[in-house]
Amino acid sequence: MQTPIDIIGGKSSCSTYLAIPAEAFKEGVCASETIAVALASSFAVEIPKLPFPLRLDRPIVLSSGQRISIHPETVLHMMDGCGGIMVRNANPADGRFHPLPAERLDHDMLVEGGIWEFAESGVSPSDSNAVIQAFGTGGRRFIDSNGNETNAAGSEGRGGYLLGVFFFCNARNFTIRNVTIRRCNFYGILIAGCDDFIIEDITFDHNKMDGVHINGPSSYGIVRRMKGKTGDDFVALNAWDWGLSAVTFGPIHHMFVQDIDCTGDEIRLLPGRKVFAGGETLDCEIHDCHYQHIRNAYCFKLYQQPNCQNDLTGWNDKSPIPGVIQNVTFEDVELNALTDVGLGEVKVTALFEICADCDNLSFDGIHIALSLSDFRAAGMRVVEVGPKSSTWKRGFTDTKMWAELFDPNLVCTAKNLSFKNITFAGKACSDKQAIIGCHRLQPNPDYPHTTPKGGTGYGVIGALAIF
Repeated sequence: MQTPIDIIGGKSSCSTYLAIPAEAFKEGVCASETIAVALASSFAVEIPKLPFPLRLDRPIVLSSGQRISIHPETVLHMMDGCGGIMVRNANPADGRFHPLPAERLDHDMLVEGGIWEFAESGVSPSDSNAVIQAFGTGGRRFIDSNGNETNAAGSEGRGGYLLGVFFFCNARNFTIRNVTIRRCNFYGILIAGCDDFIIEDITFDHNKMDGVHINGPSSYGIVRRMKGKTGDDFVALNAWDWGLSAVTFGPIHHMFVQDIDCTGDEIRLLPGRKVFAGGETLDCEIHDCHYQHIRNAYCFKLYQQPNCQNDLTGWNDKSPIPGVIQNVTFEDVELNALTDVGLGEVKVTALFEICADCDNLSFDGIHIALSLSDFRAAGMRVVEVGPKSSTWKRGFTDTKMWAELFDPNLVCTAKNLSFKNITFAGKACSDKQAIIGCHRLQPNPDYPHTTPKGGTGYGVIGALAIF
C-alpha cells in the first residue's frame, strides 16, 4: 500500500518569521489581539519563551500559507468563558446537513510548539466566524438516521458541538507538531474534512477527551510520535459519527498512524452510513490505513456504535448499517496489561473488537506480555467478532436512567483476515481459539435484574490465515 509519507507534498514556502518580542506580552493581559495583528502583517510568526502563561479569549486563526511557531515551553491558557478552540483554520465548513464539497478552502499551514491548557467545551463569543458560532451557540442540531432534524440544544449541559483545542476543518496540506495539550476538556485535535496533513510529536497530559479525532471525508494523513493520557480514544477515525458531535461525515482513507504510546487508552475506527435530510445517504467507509508501533492501547474498537443518549432521549442517531472497514493493517502492536472493563462500564473481550463488515485486515506482530494461559483465563482473545451489549447505568439505581450503549442486534462479517507473528510472553502462538473467535448474542429474559439486555445479533468469520 502506498502510504501518505509517499504522497504528502510541501508546506508553506515562507522561511522568514516575524518574531514577536517578549515585551509585547504582559502577564495577565489577553494576548489574542497581539497575535492576530502579527499574523495580519506576516505569513509566519514566532512567539518566544515566556515566564508566564499567554491568555487567549479567542482562537488563533491561520489562513492559507500561514505559520505560527511557539517556544515549546511557552504556556497558553484559554480564558474562562471563551470556549475550547485555541487554534483553527480561517474557513471551516459545515457538513452536518449535507456532504462536504471536495474542494478544501484553506491550505499550507503550520502550527508548532507550545503547552496548551484549560480549554473547555464551547466556542468563544469573540469568534466572529458564522460557521463556528453555528457549531457553538446555535445549539446541537443534527439529522437522525431517518433523515429528520433533531435539536439537542442544552443536552448534557452543553449548547454546542464537541470541537477541538486544535480544529482544522475543510483544509489540506497542514502540519501540527511538537505541542503539548494539557488538562483540556475538549478533543485535543479535531480534523474534519481534511486531506494531506501531518500530526506529529504530540504529548497529551491528562486531556479529558479524545486525543486526535478525525471525521470524514478525510484522506492521506500521517499521525505519528504521540504519547500520554487522554482518558478516551487516543486516536479515533470516525468516518461516521454521532450527529450531536460530528460536523462532517464521509469516508476516511490512506491514514498512517505510527509510534503511539498511550497510557491505557483506546484506538477507534468507526464506519457507517450517514443519512441526511430528505433521505440522501453517504457511505462512510474506512479503507487503506496502516497502524504501526502501537503501545499500551488496551482495545482497538472496530465497531459501529450508536449515540449513547438514544435510549435516554428517544433519538434515533445511529447508522443503519454496520459500516465497512477494509484494507487495514496493524503492525507491531504491544499490549502489556489487560483491562477487563473500559469506559462506560463496557466489558473488554479482546484486543481487537470487531462489529463492522471487515475485509482484508492484517495483524502482523501482535505482542502480548501475558502468558497464553493467563490471557485465556481472563476470557480474552486477540480478535473477537460480533456485536456488543452493555448497560450504562451512569451511577443510577433507577433502571429508567440506564441506557444500552450498542446495537446488540447487528450482524457483521469479517473475512480475509491474516495473522502473523502473534506472541504471548515472547512465545509464538498459532492457537486459533486464542487468536480469533465470534459470538452470537441472546436476549436476556432477566433484564434489568441482571445486565446487559442482550440481543439477537451475531458475528461471522470468513476466510482467514494464521502464519
